[in-house]
Amino acid sequence: MTTSRSPISVLRAQARKIAAALKASARGEKIAHDPVGKIEGSKTKGSVKFAIAMDDGNRIIEMKWDTIRLCSEEALAEFIVQKMRKEAVQ
Repeated sequence: MTTSRSPISVLRAQARKIAAALKASARGEKIAHDPVGKIEGSKTKGSVKFAIAMDDGNRIIEMKWDTIRLCSEEALAEFIVQKMRKEAVQ
């Protein structure tokens, strides 16, 4: 498990996996991380909200599906890394 002070390479690797899953879902692909369809169901609301559990707390991120579709996977990953490096939500 990581913290906000973990090496940036480790945080980026995790963020890339999250961004890849979001982009895949935006393209209509089924993703393994969504067995009950919550991510798919969030498309009708226009945004997805997810948490990243880290040793120093949870990061809750909400993103609009339009933004996910328009941004590159790398841009999404960098946004997620920024959120991971911020203070935890208690």
